Amino acid sequence: MSTIVKKQTDIYELFSKLIQNQTLQHAYLFEGVAGTGKKEMALWIAKARFCPHYFEQNMPCGNCHQCQRIDTHQHPDIIEIKPDGLSIKVAQVRELKEEFSKSGVESKRKLFIIEDIEKMTQNAANSLLKFLEEPEGDTTALLITTAKQRLLPTILSRCQVIHFPVQPLEKRINELEERGLTLSQASLTSRITHDADKAVSLANDETFQDTVKAVWNWFKLLAKQDEQAFVFVQTDLMGTVNDREAYQFVIDLLIIVYRDLLNLKYSDSVTLAFLNHESSMKQFADQLSSRKLINILEQLLEAKKKLNSNVAAQGVFEDIALQIAFR
Repeated sequence: MSTIVKKQTDIYELFSKLIQNQTLQHAYLFEGVAGTGKKEMALWIAKARFCPHYFEQNMPCGNCHQCQRIDTHQHPDIIEIKPDGLSIKVAQVRELKEEFSKSGVESKRKLFIIEDIEKMTQNAANSLLKFLEEPEGDTTALLITTAKQRLLPTILSRCQVIHFPVQPLEKRINELEERGLTLSQASLTSRITHDADKAVSLANDETFQDTVKAVWNWFKLLAKQDEQAFVFVQTDLMGTVNDREAYQFVIDLLIIVYRDLLNLKYSDSVTLAFLNHESSMKQFADQLSSRKLINILEQLLEAKKKLNSNVAAQGVFEDIALQIAFR
């Protein structure tokens, strides 16, 4: 409960009023990046709808049989769907539609939570439209996505869209410190992901820490325009990173460090991602012009696009070295 309030106070207050006034609509689309509290809010709404003590205190109690079954995803009148493999398939939506047509097992109301709805196949999305067009009974659908632009316009038009904004960096860092991370760990991982669970996992992942060290060593060669930056890709970097997620981390970490350098050109109060290397960062910021840093960031964003287009990682990294260290 406290996590939801901290992350999305305005959205929490909105749904508190809607439920209290019994004016909840039949379909909502929760959209925003991962880690902004969309699923947590959906489960809170489920508890508020089914907890028998909600209207006594304007808050689900969290202890009753209803709340406990929602926490363990075992409530018969709350149906949760997420991708089966890479997509949500027609068969899953067909089962969902069958559930739509039934009355609640223990009450007249039903609630559906559909995660990653952008991963619905075209046929599955079309099948879902019937419920959204003609909802039956006391039924609420909560659709969750990180890619609103990939949804059918017909689905968007039939839902009330709720945007979940990203928390300010300072709040994300504080939350991670409260969860046991050091300031240095929190400062870095909060830039990599907005998902607190993912950030904590990364902070304790030896492979990720090895990637961070390798990227920092590569960055030093790049910043000094040392020709060894090209050789480093094959001799060190590719021996450390060996999967798609790690390749993305390399580019993301470089973007973070160069963006911090650019921010240092204009302010001395920047909260750096690489806090353990603050003095070195300030020295590099003094040596590189703003124009140079902007050009490098543009090159890194282009490199990220290439990775996303399945261009070979080693070739992308070697091209970065050529673009930055040899010019």
